[in-house]
Amino acid sequence: MKKEKLYFLFVLSLIFLLSSCSKLIPAEFWKNYKTELIIENVNDQGPYGGNRAIYWKTKAVNTFDSKKVIEFAEENGWELTGKEKFKSEIIRNWKIGNKLIFPLSYSGFQPKLENDETYQNFPRWINSNITLYKFKTNFITIEPGTDNSTEENGFILINENETQMSVYNLWGE
Repeated sequence: MKKEKLYFLFVLSLIFLLSSCSKLIPAEFWKNYKTELIIENVNDQGPYGGNRAIYWKTKAVNTFDSKKVIEFAEENGWELTGKEKFKSEIIRNWKIGNKLIFPLSYSGFQPKLENDETYQNFPRWINSNITLYKFKTNFITIEPGTDNSTEENGFILINENETQMSVYNLWGE
């Protein structure tokens, strides 16, 4: 009888842990959004921080409707803080050498590039006009060596005809 209770508690604990895993790992919930359209999923999570970049693509226009995407983000704890539009001529300059990047660092999103190696963690796949949506997440980003932090560390890029979408998230130190 005692072994049965221990086994039951173990199984119950395991189920709880697995079901809450997407809440413990930042931006993990994005893997469940239109899974069949995910082309790339770059992920590096550690005990003191991590990053994620996911890219979706389809030929069907209006697949990544911004209202539905924002609703999904908010249902999972992200809070919309703003949006900006960028022309392809501007984002074309978001690169290091020949590598296309999304300029996200521990000091936040930087549309005018600085010399920051953190950008290397965020490949950019969309090259056309975009709308950038900014979010506060349930995690913070801390600039290394400082007390400066930001909660606005989740970003979504959607191209003009809503056939491509990227999500970027950086957390920790």
